[in-house]
Amino acid sequence: MCTTKYIHQTHLNAPPDKVYRWHEEPSALQRLTPEEDAIDVIKAAKLGDGNQAHLRIPLLGCCLYVNWTAELENVQPGREFSDRQIDGPFKMWKHKHLFLAGDSRGCLMRDEIEFVMPGGKLIHSAFSPLVVNKLRQVFGYRHQILINEFGEVHPELFDESSQSN
Repeated sequence: MCTTKYIHQTHLNAPPDKVYRWHEEPSALQRLTPEEDAIDVIKAAKLGDGNQAHLRIPLLGCCLYVNWTAELENVQPGREFSDRQIDGPFKMWKHKHLFLAGDSRGCLMRDEIEFVMPGGKLIHSAFSPLVVNKLRQVFGYRHQILINEFGEVHPELFDESSQSN
């Protein structure tokens, strides 16, 4: 199976548990979504294994909408959670949200996305670059919202020596 991976990360000036708690807020998804990509939350999901969110999302930024159901898994409060598409536009979609400690004041917020387009290798090869481009835009926006909320720190605070103590 042809998969595409996309990673976006930002070094935030807040501890991981604080950034994680921000993501627990009911309005977090709306705050992280660009206005032009407005998502209708049909049913929100609290962060907990097995909880499901039902969304209505615009398809590639146009007036066509699709339903999307995601199930939360691997919820580790203060550290990470994942959502997995169980119904939606992709053949497979996994999104891992990581909140990694740097030093006593910093957090590496990392989004890891893996997806497969429906329709086989040819369709995946043709359309996955468009999806990656859209992910760059969306996650650039999302991480800017987080920078505005918490501030940004220098990546050198996240080298191996700062994590070994």
